[in-house]
Amino acid sequence: MSGVLIGLASAKGSPGVTTSTLTLASVWPRTALVLEADPFGGDIRAGLGEGEWPSTAGLAEVVVDLRSTGLNEALTRRVHKPAPHAPPVLAGLACVGQATSVPWSRLGSALARLTGADVLADCGRFAAADGVAPLLRECDALVLITASSLRAVRATARIAPLLQEELAVGPDDPRVSLLVVDADEPYPAAQIAAACRLPLLGELPDDPRAAAVWSDGARPWRAFTRSPLQREARHIVTRIMAIGGRARGAA
Repeated sequence: MSGVLIGLASAKGSPGVTTSTLTLASVWPRTALVLEADPFGGDIRAGLGEGEWPSTAGLAEVVVDLRSTGLNEALTRRVHKPAPHAPPVLAGLACVGQATSVPWSRLGSALARLTGADVLADCGRFAAADGVAPLLRECDALVLITASSLRAVRATARIAPLLQEELAVGPDDPRVSLLVVDADEPYPAAQIAAACRLPLLGELPDDPRAAAVWSDGARPWRAFTRSPLQREARHIVTRIMAIGGRARGAA
């Protein structure tokens, strides 16, 4: 049976899409692969990877492989697990210009049929013309990530209808839902979700020490798995999997 494909994106700024994606994948109860699909270039190699990453392990190499082989074989060659505590990752593009060479539609379709693993796609900052839209359309669910500042909320509210349009869902459909990072600074998550007209998936806390494990390659400590960030991520994953499973069953 094929796994679920979950897309994660933001409107603007740095609400922590990559950190959130890695956190969620790290507590995923099934095999989960992180795809760094940010068309503006990825940061995982320099962050979690601390600059040490196999030169042939990335999305650009998979694009070349797909000209002559299937996705499963290409992923076997190119996916890298940067640390024992980390999920397997297909690192992203090195520069903005490479995004136009990625066959996002074909890649998304193949990922949606991938067997043996669920895929969490870090799509970075969403822009209608960035080329990632074909990948988003193949997702079983989309998670829009936002901080709680007024600027972040306004930007999120503007693009929420665009993401709902990509999946052809209405405002109350959880297949496009909202994840708030560091809520109550200053607006509570429920108020933000109402303003964006999106179902609230949950909140991730401001937990700099745990976040640094994913954003900067910091070493996890003995109680890392019980940190606020990792604990709350487990609750959110349960909700995402339920949404993705219902979407896949209805397809």
